[in-house]
Amino acid sequence: MIKVKAFVKEHTLILIYFTVFLILLNGIFIYSGSKYIFELSLFIFPLLTFYFGINYFLKNKKINLLKFFEKGKKLIPKWFDVFLFGLSISLIILHLISVGGSPGLEGLWIDNSMDIAELRRNITAESSALWGYLSSFNIKAILPFALLLSLYKNKKIFFFTLLFIGSFYAFSLMQKSYILTILLPIFIYLALNKKILQSFGIIATCLIVIFSLVYVTNPQMRGGIDNITIETIEDPLIEVTNSGPYFTRVVVGLYHRMFEVPGEMVVGWFDNIPEEKPFLYGEGYHFAKGITGKEHRNYSLELYPILRPQYAERGLQGSVNTASFMYDYSNFGKIGMVLSAFLLALILIIAESVFYNNFILKISFNFFPIFMLSSGALTTALFSNGWGPVILLYFLFSIELKSSNE
Repeated sequence: MIKVKAFVKEHTLILIYFTVFLILLNGIFIYSGSKYIFELSLFIFPLLTFYFGINYFLKNKKINLLKFFEKGKKLIPKWFDVFLFGLSISLIILHLISVGGSPGLEGLWIDNSMDIAELRRNITAESSALWGYLSSFNIKAILPFALLLSLYKNKKIFFFTLLFIGSFYAFSLMQKSYILTILLPIFIYLALNKKILQSFGIIATCLIVIFSLVYVTNPQMRGGIDNITIETIEDPLIEVTNSGPYFTRVVVGLYHRMFEVPGEMVVGWFDNIPEEKPFLYGEGYHFAKGITGKEHRNYSLELYPILRPQYAERGLQGSVNTASFMYDYSNFGKIGMVLSAFLLALILIIAESVFYNNFILKISFNFFPIFMLSSGALTTALFSNGWGPVILLYFLFSIELKSSNE
């Protein structure tokens, strides 16, 4: 039992990803059986081989990655957590100013669902690309890290100020997923520390924001009208079944979205690449545009009409994101699967090295971005989903967080 616990603590992140991969397999087997088992084996077996092989090499050669975490000088000044606190709040205030206030509050005065939908679209449409990136980094990295850092260091004023402003920010941007993204690391941290009452407090905060957004985005609940008909828009979460109470349909839809759709998308990409869509040989990477001189091609968008024809025929546009390794497959085929395994193994080893001194914070900060690898590229997880900034922030605070934990 002791060896099992030691193994779990030493290799936490690869175990989390392996669980994600098993969830993917569930959906893949539902939609294609064992048709693509060989292609999948070209990813998962090299991933495990690279990960444990590199770890064995580092231990055998007595190479301690990022050794200066233990003996190096402190990397940041004492006031840097205050700077992080101020940076997060400043970004929130400036972003809300740039969109003209709080769209969430503005929605309370709108009495029809068509205008509500337009209001939600304008939040991103009227913001610059720079604000899109800054907001994403703040929601997925800076704000969650600053919140958990404040809680970890028992700075209650910082924590509750960030909790209130961050919750209001998530409400203002009118996206239910934002509050979950912001508070999930906090919830995991509290739950693993068996702080039940505080965990329920975080759950209650999430529910308050989510139900507030339901109230705002459904004007018929406030005496308004729903002028978006089923022909105009459909909810993919409740489309799975058209019978039973709304709550039951949502639960079934959520299960479908989390445990079946990711595998379905993998099958869809395999079915159409290279039969319908050719391998891209680098054109699928946005960062490679400057190297190849060719326009970036996004198969997440190009495959949408093929995989979701019922929506495309009605003029709807969308994306069909898939597991991280499929983006490398779409560029280089089977070799891309092995390449994807190697890159992910390196990232997991680096992340394990950075978070090595704190098992609970390692899970708290890494669970969400690793889980998102089931439906997004590795580069998306590292940048847009904030995994890279979080690893960097922990790198900067590693000595301080370790001393706080002792």
